[in-house]
Amino acid sequence: MAFNFENETISYDNLIAIDTLTLNIQKGEKVALLGKSGSGKSTLLKRMYELQHARSSYIPQELGLVNNLSVFHNVYISQLDSNSLFYNLRNLVKPAKKEINGITNVLNELLLEDKIFVKSHNLSGGQKQRVAIARALYEEKNILLADEPISALDEFLSKKVMCKLTSSFETVICTMHNVDLALDNFDRVVGLKGGKLLLDKRCEDITTQDREALYNATK
Repeated sequence: MAFNFENETISYDNLIAIDTLTLNIQKGEKVALLGKSGSGKSTLLKRMYELQHARSSYIPQELGLVNNLSVFHNVYISQLDSNSLFYNLRNLVKPAKKEINGITNVLNELLLEDKIFVKSHNLSGGQKQRVAIARALYEEKNILLADEPISALDEFLSKKVMCKLTSSFETVICTMHNVDLALDNFDRVVGLKGGKLLLDKRCEDITTQDREALYNATK
């Protein structure tokens, strides 16, 4: 079991964000969380990260990049806890060839290798999003928790990136707005509305009526 919620309720400033939610997600599942803004998707994803911090890579909507650092260093940050202080300081001043090669390989799959030593504040929104994705991939955790990871990407890159993400992590849980991409790339769809469970089905079991419900939930 990756996550097990039984009547989970989360409130902020007396406002209920998640309302008595019961939801189980098994290891190895690829799950898309759908719902309009304010439905509780991001809150649920953050709660999952709190519960499985050590085993998860997390891509927040705000991305969490350091604007004055290069793409290389923003990706390398994911390995800080795995290396010694001396090694990390060395890579801050003069990146090791091993790390350059490893990060270049990840960036290459995201069509971003030519930006490796460009500072993040000089990137476009879509490029920044791919840097955050590269950071998660380089971290090599078992679980990916991603909050709208492809919102700034075009159709070609969206498909390419989703394929890479779902094949690189054992368990993947992403909040999304695009129903078609969710059905094409995930095993299961969980729809939320007002912090409550709206829909929970395997993608192959989604009906025309379900698609309409999902569409309405995301508008």
